[in-house]
Amino acid sequence: MLPHRDRSALRKIEEELAASDPDFVAALSAGAPPVRSRTWLATLILADITVVLMIVVGLLAGSTGMFLWGLVMVPAFVWIHRSILTRKRDHTADDAKA
Repeated sequence: MLPHRDRSALRKIEEELAASDPDFVAALSAGAPPVRSRTWLATLILADITVVLMIVVGLLAGSTGMFLWGLVMVPAFVWIHRSILTRKRDHTADDAKA
């Protein structure tokens, strides 16, 4: 447990920070994203890298099938990324209204 002097100093720092940068305070109070969403994001990034590699390897190796499957997957991943961004914007807009 902190002494009273240290607690009051921390409280003053928090109040000054909240007054000077409310967005930063809101981001800190929101905390880290859940583990499940971080896992989903990591999986999505790995899938993006895989699609790019499929296109590049398909072009360089002359593998038409790999190249075409990579091209087929690009719009799907664009749609997934846009859906995630839309949800995040809606979620932050709802938080800002509350």
